[in-house]
Amino acid sequence: MLVINISPLYLKCGALLSNSDSLIKDLENYKEKFKYIISNLDLDYNKSNKLILFEINYLQIDDFTKSPDFEFLSNHKIINNLNLEEKQALENNLLEYKENNNILSEPILKNKDIPKCYYCGELTGKKEYIIFKIFQKKCEKYGDITQLTISGIDYINNNLENSFYDLPNEPISNLVILGKHEKLVDLTEKNKNKISLKNKIYPYLLTTGEEGISIYRVDSINSYKKIGNNVMGPTSLWSLLNLTGNYEDPKLALKEALNGNNELIDLSVGDIYGGDYGGASLCSDLIASSFSKVSHSDNAKNVDTKDIGKALLIFYGVTYGQVSALISSDEKIERNIISGNTFGSLGLMQIIQISLGLYSGNTIGAFFNDYSNYYEIVGMIFEMGKNGLLENNN
Repeated sequence: MLVINISPLYLKCGALLSNSDSLIKDLENYKEKFKYIISNLDLDYNKSNKLILFEINYLQIDDFTKSPDFEFLSNHKIINNLNLEEKQALENNLLEYKENNNILSEPILKNKDIPKCYYCGELTGKKEYIIFKIFQKKCEKYGDITQLTISGIDYINNNLENSFYDLPNEPISNLVILGKHEKLVDLTEKNKNKISLKNKIYPYLLTTGEEGISIYRVDSINSYKKIGNNVMGPTSLWSLLNLTGNYEDPKLALKEALNGNNELIDLSVGDIYGGDYGGASLCSDLIASSFSKVSHSDNAKNVDTKDIGKALLIFYGVTYGQVSALISSDEKIERNIISGNTFGSLGLMQIIQISLGLYSGNTIGAFFNDYSNYYEIVGMIFEMGKNGLLENNN
């Protein structure tokens, strides 16, 4: 069984495999070779099945098809092997839709006798062509992505111990400053403060999104309402980073950004006042205005790509936390669970967390999860299991 969230940047995938001895041995054999499958995040869905999680950047499709991950998934029948005649006929059928970016009302291959995968998100002709080229499966819509995300959070909360975490709290002035930020760069797994929410999880605030961010109040697995949104989300951050460096991997772009230096880009308190501003207890290297030093083209010529990335990272993280706090301020809820793509960057997570705390008067805490980029995938499997759709499926 293959389930996919068709997001703007990635195909986020879950493969439900039979939890047999051969699978366990195969996983061990491939574990050190995987480039896409996240081997430390596989999930024992029940006694009989294991959920394998992976994501494919649209710019890395060719690399994926040549990877050990592709071979592993082929061995376990997640990637079909149609005969050449069938494959060519179906590919020809899809070719005319290859550049179609419109949302399709019906899957192109609906009436074809080939295995299917289930998806949430936005299906276009172009993306269906990509999915078929990789997996040789047709796509069938399943569920509402917000409901699936909430179902995934509920499942993980109930079945995994200490599954949520926050990060060390730093004063905002230690993060939103000019220069290098060693503490952001040095964050590792050991900095995660593991937390168990269990029966204390509801109500909570959910901040989620790809192109933009949306904020929900969640009172139970089946009761939620949208309370606000912001147009700048993970795709916005990646797009701006990509303009500066022409990257192929968002995670690499953020890793480089963390090592950047924003001194030539952001305007500081000291640039305005000549030193600390004692009247408001503002230190001289505190950012007063993002990107203001490159308002003239001559200044812009002297900055490095990773330095622009650093300024973007801070600007985005602070904006994310600030907007989320302001929208959520009337809800009187102390937990905000962050879902969606933070590109695995603990530095970005910490900026969001501290900004959210600052702008909410420390009344709202940010909670992250190792599975936060796959909540909707876990939710699809959970909901499909409840509805009996996992039995006898490809």
